[in-house]
Order: sequence, then structure tokens, then C-alpha cells
Amino acid sequence: MRLRSLILVAAVALSTAVGLSSPASASVLDVNCPLGTQVGTYSPGMTLLPRQIDFTATGTLGGCVSPTHPDITGATFTALVSGTFSCLSGSTTNTSTYHWNTGQHSTVQGGFEINLKPGGTTVLVLTGTVVDGLFQGSTVVQTKILPATDLTACLTPQGLTSVSGTTSFTAVL
Repeated sequence: MRLRSLILVAAVALSTAVGLSSPASASVLDVNCPLGTQVGTYSPGMTLLPRQIDFTATGTLGGCVSPTHPDITGATFTALVSGTFSCLSGSTTNTSTYHWNTGQHSTVQGGFEINLKPGGTTVLVLTGTVVDGLFQGSTVVQTKILPATDLTACLTPQGLTSVSGTTSFTAVL
């Protein structure tokens, strides 16, 4: 139930962030994908002390609706990030590529911050711009909810090496 509450809070925050709740907004919704999952790996693993880490994530998006591209129903994606992180915080830029079910793609560049939330649950809100492919020039907001981090792994020399959770995606022009 707690995860559902977090998803609801993230969805409300997401819709507010991209102006969907304001009828006066000049933004045009390009695509909204409220359902998704992600699996990510850290190399080397994250520990309590900040260090240079490469993060790779793969995932799927579903339930997509696009007024401008009605054939879009889902996507797979990869994200590549390199930066200084710890189990408690970090910020960096990232590049993500979305492969739509129509055979088209979108490459997004942007940034995000990692902040540990109460109980270990992390909510990431990534913002960026589509720099290549479908929806080029659009602003992207992607919300990721990553369940309680295994903080005991952060205390080991190997560190936390993987994480998974839910994700959603919205592109607005």
C-alpha cells in the first residue's frame, strides 16, 4: 500500500511539474507513459562514501498515450550515467534512449539528483530535453520510485550494486 501511495504522490507531483493541472498552460502533451519498470546497476557499488560510479539502467514503459502519435503504446529504454555518488546523495547528468513500439527512438539528455528518502525509498525526478529523434525539442519529466535501498549493502566494500522500481515518463513540447 505504501508504494501505491508513493506512486500517487509522484503522479500528482509530475502532473503539476509539467503543467497538466493548469488549463492556462501553453504546453502541449506529446506523450505520457504512466506505467513502467526499471532495473539498474552501479559499478562499482555505491557505499556511504562518495565515489565515481557508472550507472546503467534498462526498463520498459507502458500505457502510453500520445495525441500526436496515437500508435505509441510503449517503449523500452536504457540510461547511462557517470558521476560521483554515495548511498545518501549525488547528482549528475544522464543520457537516456527510448525505443518506441513504432520503431522510432528519442534520445534525452538531462540531469537528476539522488536523495535518500525516509525508510530508504528514493523518488527521483529527472528532467531533460529530447535532443534526437521523435519529440525532439520536448521537455521530458521522468519519475522513478525505487523501493527501500538495502542500506546494509552500503556498509560493505562491494557496496550496493543494483536497484529496481517503478517509473513513468512524460514529454511536453
